[in-house]
Amino acid sequence: MIQTLDIKPLAYSKKEWMIMLIIMPPIAVAINFFVFKGNYFSDFRSFFMSTLPTLIILLIVYTLCGMVAGIMQIRFPRYSQTFTRIGLSLLAYVGIMVAGITIIFLGYDYVGFMDYEINWHDYTSALVAGFIFNLLATSLNEGASFYEKWRILADEAENLKKVNLQSQLEGLKGQVNPHFLFNSLNSLSSLISDEPERAEKFLDEMSKVYRYLLRTNEEGLTTLHAEVLFVQSYFHLLKTRYGEGLDMEMRIDEQYFQYQLPPLTLQMLVENAVKHNMMLKESPLQIMIMTTNSGRLIVSNNLQRKLRNVTSNKVGLSNIMNKYRLMKQDDILVNDDGKEFSVVVPLLP
Repeated sequence: MIQTLDIKPLAYSKKEWMIMLIIMPPIAVAINFFVFKGNYFSDFRSFFMSTLPTLIILLIVYTLCGMVAGIMQIRFPRYSQTFTRIGLSLLAYVGIMVAGITIIFLGYDYVGFMDYEINWHDYTSALVAGFIFNLLATSLNEGASFYEKWRILADEAENLKKVNLQSQLEGLKGQVNPHFLFNSLNSLSSLISDEPERAEKFLDEMSKVYRYLLRTNEEGLTTLHAEVLFVQSYFHLLKTRYGEGLDMEMRIDEQYFQYQLPPLTLQMLVENAVKHNMMLKESPLQIMIMTTNSGRLIVSNNLQRKLRNVTSNKVGLSNIMNKYRLMKQDDILVNDDGKEFSVVVPLLP
């Protein structure tokens, strides 16, 4: 599946312009003081006429540095690349800063503003001051950028936790709602007297279902192997109830057993198939669970929709989609050609 790139503006952080407004005017005043010394404050007109062009040049310098920062964030996005990104960025910032200060000194010398003639000692001092201010601006922007990323990650983690809890709640409700519990106990009751060995097996699989639900309450991901074992127990309960009207086949490559996916994914997809389709002895609902060579899981079933519309809020599919979206993974694919319904779920190595 091809993912679309999220194109973002070449900016450092949302606080970039606020930081610019705070530090740029003092830097402009400091550099002009190196240029004109005491004459800089001799009168308001001289102060304003010299500060304005200096400030404009510094704003251009700051904007270019911000664009470099945006490019570097795209080029080196990982946390492990932080020092590489900052080091290369600083080299670029210093180069841009030197060019800007050089333009300011040589420009005033060229036009002879206030009879200025370039002083190379003052020029060197201005470069040192510019470098210090550059470090300050970089530190502030890096801090703001880090804080923004931390807030985004914290919000996503909280959202993922909520989605997980909602998914677990829906899965638990699906198992303990009165209809499911009544049907399960009714099936168990009929087996106890007629087929005690099957009743014992049914009770064992039922306990596995609830044990898995309780165990996954705090887990964000689980292995495919654990999901397969769970859905086999869950399917045993369904098979006992629906008999020959329901079949399930698994074609799982064992090399993917340790791959991960959100808990209850298989159960929700199997439950979705059972909920919306008829199960008849002469025309059984056939559920297929298989893995692909590309490391994806496909859950499909033949379509034989119930004649009576089934009320559905699509919470199961929505939960799975939200989990993958929050984990920055490929979206799940849902296909319905009128004859077969399938869901393709990425597996995480």
